[in-house]
Amino acid sequence: MARRNWVWEESYIQRPWRRLYPNIFNFQFRNLLYASGRNSTYLCFEVECWEQGSFIWSTKGVFRNQEDSSHAELCFLNWFCDRIESPDAEYHVTWYTSWSPCFDCAEEVAAVLCEHENVSLSIFAARLYRVEPADDQGLRALQGAGAQVAMMSPEDFEYCWNIFVYNGGKNFSYWRNVRRHYYILQEQLNSILCKDAPLTWVLPSHHMNHILLLN
Repeated sequence: MARRNWVWEESYIQRPWRRLYPNIFNFQFRNLLYASGRNSTYLCFEVECWEQGSFIWSTKGVFRNQEDSSHAELCFLNWFCDRIESPDAEYHVTWYTSWSPCFDCAEEVAAVLCEHENVSLSIFAARLYRVEPADDQGLRALQGAGAQVAMMSPEDFEYCWNIFVYNGGKNFSYWRNVRRHYYILQEQLNSILCKDAPLTWVLPSHHMNHILLLN
């Protein structure tokens, strides 16, 4: 499938980081209901490529939004779209983000998913970004384009600590109220994605193949 003729800012072009330092992860990913001083978005990603049922390759890394407003999601798209080499391959992408995508980024991501039907995306966010009413619409657009959207569970934070953080061999220390906040945020997200839907909890992503369970 031909790649869409994207117009990217030069500043979007960057290489992903390998990992985050512990203090950055603990501050930026903490799932507070009201977060201040966290104006950056960090995006930890995993990509798996499969073809005809056979595993081909995988990679992982971290992107952060740039100071000139190049959002982390767009940095990932620019890096990733050059790697969609075969229409016969399937690309399974998983994001763990400090904030859910804004409306503009959600629209860009949804467009990529609609164009590349061989790309699947699961997004797990630490916090909900709801500055404008349109941000909720963007999350629904992502779901409509086939993305699976959920909040990060305590087990997801521990997984990211083990995979994406220079942890020095130390175990992850759960933050205060991390599970309570997860339940609250997941209920808010369920309301955004499916109005009047009963609350359905999401099992840890890495144990359930990144499937979001919604009624």
